[in-house]
Amino acid sequence: MKINHISRIGIAALLGVAAVACDKDGDVLTIVADDDVTVGTSAEDIVLDYNNLSALALTLNWDENGNLTLSNPAVALPGGVLTNSVEMSLTDDFSNAVATAVEDGKYSCQFTVAQLNSIMSRLGVEGGERAEVFVRIKTTTGKNIAPSYSNTLSLHITPYKIDMSIAYVLDKNQEMTSKTLLSPTENGIYEGFAGVNGWENWYMKDALGVIWGNSATAGTFAVSSLAIDDKIYNFWYPGTAGCYYTIVNTVEMWWSALLIPQLTVAGDINGEMEFDRKANEWKMTVDAQAGTKNITISGTGTLYDMSTGDKDSSINKPVALSGTADNLGYTESASTVAVNVATSGVQVMKLTMVNPLQWAVVFEAESEEPVEPAKPLLYISGHDDAVSGSWHFNNYLRLYNEEEKSYAGGVYFDSKWGYKLYKEAENWDDAWGFGGEGDAFGGNLKFEAKTNIPAPEAGLYILNTSINDLKYEVTAVSTVHYSGLNDDWGKYPMTASETPGVYTAVVEKSAPTPWGVKILINESWDVCFGGGSGVLLYGKDGFDSDNELANGSYLLTVDLLNSTYSYSEVQ
Repeated sequence: MKINHISRIGIAALLGVAAVACDKDGDVLTIVADDDVTVGTSAEDIVLDYNNLSALALTLNWDENGNLTLSNPAVALPGGVLTNSVEMSLTDDFSNAVATAVEDGKYSCQFTVAQLNSIMSRLGVEGGERAEVFVRIKTTTGKNIAPSYSNTLSLHITPYKIDMSIAYVLDKNQEMTSKTLLSPTENGIYEGFAGVNGWENWYMKDALGVIWGNSATAGTFAVSSLAIDDKIYNFWYPGTAGCYYTIVNTVEMWWSALLIPQLTVAGDINGEMEFDRKANEWKMTVDAQAGTKNITISGTGTLYDMSTGDKDSSINKPVALSGTADNLGYTESASTVAVNVATSGVQVMKLTMVNPLQWAVVFEAESEEPVEPAKPLLYISGHDDAVSGSWHFNNYLRLYNEEEKSYAGGVYFDSKWGYKLYKEAENWDDAWGFGGEGDAFGGNLKFEAKTNIPAPEAGLYILNTSINDLKYEVTAVSTVHYSGLNDDWGKYPMTASETPGVYTAVVEKSAPTPWGVKILINESWDVCFGGGSGVLLYGKDGFDSDNELANGSYLLTVDLLNSTYSYSEVQ
């Protein structure tokens, strides 16, 4: 890393005088600032290096000479009165400054190479360009009081070039995933194929560290970030799981999802390809002779965007893959692609992901490994031995994602020793226990583990598990609401009964309910149940038969422990 100097700067804010009200009648206390302190530095140039992103590039220090005091020493200064931020600008009038907040009570601020480079990019400085940067401390002493500023320091900083061609897909908790989207021309428009679950939630993080999500005010498929708005939601895909060609346009502030349900292969090889979401591959079994084959790959996709919303879309678009066998990209019209079949016989033709914008055609032998189908129930035992006095198989979680072998449901925990998850009732051998990482609210599973999964304190919870990913997640149940009746998506409370896990509400069916009712845990759209035929299923669409109910009053009953729901007429 080449940094000519690591700057250590002494800065004190220029603090004004302001009045602060006192609880004691008749008293007006004045805030008094100490002497000003000027900025000083020995640094002249800072050159940032991409290969040392976490290294310290700049440290700013200012002492307490600018601390505030009150005219009455017996009265303490209210907390949060004094706030500081570091401002950086390319002009000494700070008309387009980038501000960095400083934690209350701190008198220094450090920037790593990556952080300082991000600020330079936000200021509009190109990589490799040496720029003069003006720095000052902005100090505020409360609302409705004009801020004060330190004297201005001048530095020269040369940033490295940021690769804006890549953006990272984050999960609903804003944690990194393995998925990316690409912007080959670095124009702020990111694209790529993605295999996703129905209603999958996600965010996007660009190379500057800006996190993008759905606008909280402009509607579905509108893009925003916290750098623009005070609040954003996660992006979410429509309810159909599968392969989507995704575009996130951070310039025009919209995104779209093109669902590709099927691809047709024609030419020297013919057939229909199916998408394996977990492997992120398209597959088709073929019986082909060795040699070069000329094929086309095409289909019809359904587009979801700002004009359609996330429900029913009538916008159909042609989908095709064109290019070469090892570099296929999305187009709307198919061109002939030459592929090489190395051996004759029955084999699997695959489209495998090279990067988010490219697929490659490969031919592989059929797998002989049997795939065990997911069982509809996953049994839980040990969760209530403090109440029942024994381990039993009376409670279970329901399968809601066959591909991931994911199960979820309500559980009443009151456990002495923790619990395990079982493949079958009365089969004590095939069980998943604690994988060694985590706690009572989430962690790793391990098949045939000797250690039990730690249980939370006694109470009602939602337990969500993935057998394929060997993960578990536990959410305490505080409230239960219903939503969607009469196509009204407000959140309406349900009442807990004397039976643990059972909630009821008297509801009035008075209008069409095209999307069915959903049950929200703690008013969250991320922890919710849909389903059908009286069965609750985690994360699914609203109940499938609600629209068929005649208008009238009903008692809606939800049993989280048994994963059921029912309507009964109220006379």
